[in-house]
Amino acid sequence: MPGFWQTFCCCRCAGVLIEMLQRDFHASMTAGSSELHGRLLEDYKLEEMLRSPYRFIRPEPSAAQRPVLEWRHRVQYAVSHAINHFYSMDLDVRKEIPIQYVLEKWWPRKTDGFDSVLHYWDVKHKMIDELSLAIAANDDLKRPVILFEQWKTEVPSLQMVLSIIFQTAWQPEGWDKLLIQKYMVVHDANVVEAFQHMVNVFCWEAFGRLPGMIEIYCLMEGRKIRYIPGRQSLQRSMDYIRLIRDSMPKAEKQVSEHFTAKDKIRVHEEVDRWRSEGAKHQKTWLM
Repeated sequence: MPGFWQTFCCCRCAGVLIEMLQRDFHASMTAGSSELHGRLLEDYKLEEMLRSPYRFIRPEPSAAQRPVLEWRHRVQYAVSHAINHFYSMDLDVRKEIPIQYVLEKWWPRKTDGFDSVLHYWDVKHKMIDELSLAIAANDDLKRPVILFEQWKTEVPSLQMVLSIIFQTAWQPEGWDKLLIQKYMVVHDANVVEAFQHMVNVFCWEAFGRLPGMIEIYCLMEGRKIRYIPGRQSLQRSMDYIRLIRDSMPKAEKQVSEHFTAKDKIRVHEEVDRWRSEGAKHQKTWLM
C-alpha cells in the first residue's frame, strides 16, 4: 500500500505468522500531511459524544474543571485493566486465577458515582458473572495478537486519520483474518454501530482486509453482539465515517482537540438523516 511508511509487526498466534501493517502517524506528519492531522477521529471521543447527545446543549466545562466520573466510567476503567492484565498472563496461569481476583485490584473502593450502595454491589456482581462467562467462551483462544494498544492509520480516500484502541484482537487457529473484541459496561446502539464501522475501515486501510468477525460484550445487559462483515460492509462503513468526517470542524477552524457543542449536535443530526435516507441494508448481526 504505497504512500505511507510501513511498520511491520510480526506476531505468532496458533502457529500462524501474521504480518500486520501499521501506518506511522508521526512519519506522515513530518511528510507534510497537516490536513490529515486536522481530521483525526478517535474512537473514545466519538463514543462519549454518541453516548451523551443531550448534555451537549450545555456549555462545555473549562479546562480547569475536572468532570465528575460517572459509575460507568469507573467500572469501565476497572474492567479494561482487568481484561488487559488477565490476557497478559500465560495460558496456564489464566486457568488458575479467576477473573474476580484480577478485577478486585482495580475495582472502585468507594461508592461515589453509583446510585446507591446496593447499586454498587449489584454492578460488581454483574461484572464478575459476565466477565467469567466471556472468558469461558474464549477458552479456546490462546494469546491475543493485539492487547489494549492504540493504533492509528491514514485513510487517504477520506483525507483523515483514524485512531482506535483495540482491547483484544485474536487470530484463531485456521483463520486468516482477525477476531476483534470489545468489552462495554453498558450497551449503546449508536456506539456499537460506530465501532463496527470504524473497525471495518481501519482494518481495510491498515491490514489490507476486513476483520473476520467483531464481537462486542455488553456486560450489564449480558449480551454478546457478533458481526460478520459482508460484501457491502466496507462501502457502508466508508460512507458512515465520511459522514462523521464532514461533521467535524476543519483544522483551521478548530479551537481545541475536542468536538464543540455545535459539532456534536450536528453529528447526531447527520447520523439520523443518513439512516432515514439510506437504502435498506442487511446486517449480519448474531445475538
